[in-house]
Amino acid sequence: MKKIVHVIFSLRVAGAENVCITICNHLNKQKYKVYVITIFDAVPLAEKLKNNTSVTVISLGVPLQSRFWLFSPKVFVKFRRILKEIAPDTIHSHFWGVGTWILSVIKDLPVKNRIATIHTSGGHYKSSYWFSRIDRNVEMLTYKLLNFKLVCVSEEVRKTMEEELKLSNSSVILNGIDIDYFIPVNGNAEKSTNYPVLIHVGRFLPAKNHWDIIRSLPLLKKKFPNFRMCFLGVGVKEQLEEYCKENHLIDNVHFHGVQDNVLKYLHQADIGIFPSSYEGLGLALLEMMSCELPVIISDIPVFREITKNGTCAKIVGLHQIEELSNCIVELAGDKKQMRDLGKTGRKIVMEKFSHKQMISSYEVMYDMIY
Repeated sequence: MKKIVHVIFSLRVAGAENVCITICNHLNKQKYKVYVITIFDAVPLAEKLKNNTSVTVISLGVPLQSRFWLFSPKVFVKFRRILKEIAPDTIHSHFWGVGTWILSVIKDLPVKNRIATIHTSGGHYKSSYWFSRIDRNVEMLTYKLLNFKLVCVSEEVRKTMEEELKLSNSSVILNGIDIDYFIPVNGNAEKSTNYPVLIHVGRFLPAKNHWDIIRSLPLLKKKFPNFRMCFLGVGVKEQLEEYCKENHLIDNVHFHGVQDNVLKYLHQADIGIFPSSYEGLGLALLEMMSCELPVIISDIPVFREITKNGTCAKIVGLHQIEELSNCIVELAGDKKQMRDLGKTGRKIVMEKFSHKQMISSYEVMYDMIY
């Protein structure tokens, strides 16, 4: 039985963490013994692995707020000791930036396969901030010196690796979701409400552009006074809530925080909205499409890649608030277009973004020796 070790900063609720959990939960249990090693002590998603006897979660126990863990020899020593005890055949990294340097402890360990999945095309890869340049250089040197095989979650991410890290030895394995779980509600039966229910799923980070959504809503309220906007995700949102109060949106906009049962909210929604500045791929977007929700997306390369240039989505310019408002109003008033976009979206997800396809591709990599 081959031993696979996934290394990741934490198991908080986020895209890379969910991909890691999906891989671990669906690998062939007869072929692989899986370990997940986290740097930080925040591991709420470990709950999703508790019934899987083939997966062991180990945390190095660094407090989540710690800013200088990379300068702690104890962390490096503990990480190396655990890896030596496990003696993995494959180490699969989900690290990024300067944090990848902890992988230097495997330099002289007999790990046959060294794989790193790159989960985003933005952030420090595109930033001109001085520390972001350090992030990129450390990450590039780590992958080169330790002979890591790079896996990108989209063609856009691979392009970013070639342009920003000057790394061309990468392959693409598209993120996948459980298409048998994320299904349309009752065969996508018509909703009984006569007002639109909108949804966005994602952490409250600047790149998600929650403000663009909020500022687009006053126009929608004029057309549909009882509309509902649902935000799911963790993060600071007090200023958004204050804006809603000042603009008489407080009864329309609902902040639900992190939810275990996202599917319930997707089944209550009519339209998904994703105005992100960048994404690696966008698991939440795939989940909406799989549920036959029509989606409104920002005009960024990875979203065009996912939606086949908008064949299953309405595309609006980045930060174009009025355009976004008009698009929501138009789509909310056109039930046929909503149905057509939703059905096309699910078809695309079924063809390209099943988690079974993703798992199969990773198993092929785990069975190879570089």
